[in-house]
Amino acid sequence: MRAVGQVVESLDSERDASITIGEALTRHYTTHGLPPDGGESAPWFRVHIGPLVIPLPNPPARQRAVFFHDVNHVLTGYNTVFSDGEMAIAAFEVGAGCGPYVVAWYINLCLMALGVLFKPRAVFAAFVLGRSCSSTYERTEDRAELLAKTVVELKRLVGVDARVVEHPERWRAAFVAWTVVAWLTMLATAALPIALLWSAWAIARALIA
Repeated sequence: MRAVGQVVESLDSERDASITIGEALTRHYTTHGLPPDGGESAPWFRVHIGPLVIPLPNPPARQRAVFFHDVNHVLTGYNTVFSDGEMAIAAFEVGAGCGPYVVAWYINLCLMALGVLFKPRAVFAAFVLGRSCSSTYERTEDRAELLAKTVVELKRLVGVDARVVEHPERWRAAFVAWTVVAWLTMLATAALPIALLWSAWAIARALIA
């Protein structure tokens, strides 16, 4: 199974694939109109859904995870379109694991839940690729060491250079299980504001009565 189509952005050549992670990140940020640090230090980040731009808080927990997420973009080539590459890379990161970064697990599970609806084949392919890799979120090198590695070297270390995964069907049960977790996470997220609004309404009624 190969992750192909609009989701994947390939490096221009083998020469380009040999640049360092730091150089590739700089190119990635420039190509997608992102700040030099990918927005890691910004108090807000923006989600683009077609013409709609939604600003969301960027808490310290997310700031710590952004670097690894962006490195995964470089390694996999998934683009940053919310309804395309972001759903795929979310499934990839769930498959590979997000280590101790709870916020990464949460965001990726919500995006994977949506991806199963809108991009099921691409999301399954990305999840399978993630299951065949080790996680960048659990690398023991410090940031400077990771930035100095070449793209080819880090791809080889985590296993993402093998874009064709043999016997993807063996991951179907795991995919179904994680899809259930993803949708439970999404439903819990949707239920929270509803519960808060209902509580506020009930309190208001009690005060007025």
